[in-house]
Formats: sequence, C-alpha cells, structure tokens
Amino acid sequence: MPDSDLYEELKKLRRGRGVDRPGLSRYIGPETRRRCRLGPGDKESRVRAAVVAMLSGLAAGLAPDLRRAAELAFGLDREFRLATLADRESRLADLQTVSVRTARRRMNDALAAMAVAGEDVPAAPEDPAAGSGWRVSSLRALFRLDTCTPELYEMRTITATREIDEITIRIGLPEAPAGVGAAEVDALFGARISAVEQRNGGSSQKVVLRLPERMLPGDTHELWLRVVLPPGQPTWSHYAIVPLDPCESGVVRVRFGDRRPAEVWLIDEVPYTDLREPPEKRALIEPSALGEVMREFHGLREGYGYGLAWTPPAPVRSTPPIR
Repeated sequence: MPDSDLYEELKKLRRGRGVDRPGLSRYIGPETRRRCRLGPGDKESRVRAAVVAMLSGLAAGLAPDLRRAAELAFGLDREFRLATLADRESRLADLQTVSVRTARRRMNDALAAMAVAGEDVPAAPEDPAAGSGWRVSSLRALFRLDTCTPELYEMRTITATREIDEITIRIGLPEAPAGVGAAEVDALFGARISAVEQRNGGSSQKVVLRLPERMLPGDTHELWLRVVLPPGQPTWSHYAIVPLDPCESGVVRVRFGDRRPAEVWLIDEVPYTDLREPPEKRALIEPSALGEVMREFHGLREGYGYGLAWTPPAPVRSTPPIR
C-alpha cells in the first residue's frame, strides 16, 4: 500500500457516507485541500464540488472494475449514497457478482491506485486564494446534436486572479468502446492549444491553452473552443455549466434538429452529483421550430449545475425485410 499522507486522507474520506457526509470540509486533510486548491474560507458547496471532481479525475484512469469500485467507495454517484462503507461494499459485491471480501479488496486496490495517481498533481500556488489563477465569469455554450457527430462550442470570458499566461481545462466524456478515437479540440480564437493529454482511454482530455499575452489580476479575456466528438463516442443526456467559483452568467443552447427527444427539461441549480438523475418533477421545455432549446442563467453558484437535459434517443431499429 502507498505510504503517503494523501493515501491516509483518502482512506478516511471514504468512511461513513463518503463525499455525501454533512460538513465535508471538516473531514478533508491538507493534501486533499492542496490538490483541490481549496482555501480556508471556501463554501461547503465549492468544497464538495472540488473534492468530487478530484476523486473522479483520479479514478478516471483506472480499469473499469476498479473505477466502479472507487465510485462506490466514495459515494460519488447518487445511487451509491449509502450510510456506511460496508453498505457500499455489499452493493459493489452485488453489482460485480463477487464476494464482499473481493469487493473490499477492489476498493482498496482502487484507493491505492488513486493515491499514486494523486502524487503527480503539481503543487498549489503560494496563495491558496488564487487557486488555479483564473475563474470563468461568463460561459456561452452551443451543443449540436444535429451534426454527423456531436459538436460543442464554448465561449468563455475568464478573469485572472493572479498573473497567468496559460490555463488548463478538462473535457470529460463517458467511457467509449474500444477503438473509438479522441475528441478533436480546436481553439477558434483567444488562445492556442499547447498540449493535450489523453485520459481514460482517450474519452477524457486535459487541454492546456496558451493565452495571447500575460494576464494580470482582474484582467478579463474571451476565448472560444470547439470540440468535435469522434464516431462511436457516447454522450450524457444533458449539458450543464458547473462552476467551481461564482459565475456571473451562462447561456446553454442545444440544437437537436430533426433528432428531437421525447422530453427536454431545465437544469437549474442542481447539485453536481445529481446531474445524471432525472428528477421526478421537472420543468419541460418545447424545442423551437428549428429543434433548438436555449436558456440563460445568472448568478451561478459554485458546485451546482445549470443547463438542459433530455431523454436518451431510442435505438434505431431497422425494419426486417418482407419475405
């Protein structure tokens, strides 16, 4: 087992209700705070969103069985929010048709692998309040589902919190079948792609963007990204803005074209961990004549999702020939 402070902190973090426990900030240690770039005054919602994002990132590169073990161990998904770690071990055993002992061993293996992966995270800046050095003050997104493969356009207005000349963004997608390529990322204006790191078999990417000039604290800048998904890449049936810092405004537009789903509904201030769960009561939205839905948001809170969701499209069934 790894002999590190991060390993011991993660081991304690998965106890009880995991990331779903009340007052989560009291249960995370200094190494976790460093990797999440959390300051002493951060709100609980931001702490939870940052910890879930960190754990999801560390688990992303694991084998599928260990990744599922990690998701259950920490209670990352809503369906795994059980009261104790022992309850989640039993659930994993049922899901993977193994003994509880084997399920516990897989959770331990996942924990060890995540701790090792976490050692590669660079040190935080000297000023914890500066965080990553920037925040998104406005984001306008267009998600096209009427193209050959889905395309995403995101225009960000960022504000520097310290001197920076580059930023890093992450593109997360569901796990793709073997043989599916990586998404194509292009900076249409406002930045130049200097590095792309494939993760989770290519489904997820870390993109480093070089800015045209150094930004000072308080400076704002606009940049526009285009992401084209490869054939065969699955997508989630929602698109949401989830800020890690307060965000002044956001616009989400989804263009379905002729491929309209049965239902489209609003995501408005939904906790990050609940985004994949359709609510029992939802505000349905009728697409326009062009098959588009657009909503604006203001005063976005950190750790919550804002956007649109829809029912997954039904599988295409071919009509058997008449004989």
